[in-house]
Amino acid sequence: MITSGGVLRTDGGARGNPGPAAAAYVLEDESGKTLSSAGQFIGEATNNVAEYEALLLGLEAARSLGVGRLRILCDSELVVKQVTGAYRVKHENMKPLYERVRVLLATFESWEITHVRREANAAADALVNEALDARADVGDPIPNSARSPQPSLFDTTDEPVALTIGESGMYELTVKDHFDAAHALRGYPGECRELHGHTWEIEVTVEGERLDEIGIVYDFKSLKSDLAEALAPYDHAYLNEIPPFDEISPTAENLARVLYEALSTRVDPRVRVSAVAVWESPVAKLVYRP
Repeated sequence: MITSGGVLRTDGGARGNPGPAAAAYVLEDESGKTLSSAGQFIGEATNNVAEYEALLLGLEAARSLGVGRLRILCDSELVVKQVTGAYRVKHENMKPLYERVRVLLATFESWEITHVRREANAAADALVNEALDARADVGDPIPNSARSPQPSLFDTTDEPVALTIGESGMYELTVKDHFDAAHALRGYPGECRELHGHTWEIEVTVEGERLDEIGIVYDFKSLKSDLAEALAPYDHAYLNEIPPFDEISPTAENLARVLYEALSTRVDPRVRVSAVAVWESPVAKLVYRP
């Protein structure tokens, strides 16, 4: 089958992050008719890796069917921002996947990729869960669970095992840093629409269940380094001129979300970013949680 244009919907996810993961796609023609679809179990992976694998599966299918013009709908804002160049790919596990995506995209006559909400990709999301449900060793559906299986105290694998007390437990780690920057809130009905500055205090919290062989969930020093690296582009800058704030409003809300996405690609896969807090002043704090 050959078609000139197509719509590709992709979704990937893991039950636990990392955990058992699957990737899926639905390829439609321009009238909405399904040309091809598939869900595939990909083993142990993070959510971000699964999203990239889903995109790769879909691109291969579109290429094999001779699609020339491709519109991609993806519910991972991180993948969309990285593919479009708004975000840099810094995590070593993600770079090879990103490069493969770019190579495949170059084979199409034209393409565009858009971030959509999960419900817009319901068919692909269902295929992800079907692929995971087919595995007897995989737990609850992804939308209803972000849990990772508890490791056994007496696990005989070579991987470091968390020593847990009781049935379950979660460790949270928080660090704080700051940067100085100016911004102007476009369309704001007050003084904040004019150029003004803040000393922005940023808190990041990560969480995880597994401790390493010396009993650490994630090194404070490593998390401080991750945060400093994420903040570096904004220090002593005019936020309105720094991507993505040259296109979206540089509010505390958007800053917290952008920093969450940036930090999620930097931290070790054993933990996940659970919250990013932005202090615009000593008495004004905003928190973003996924």
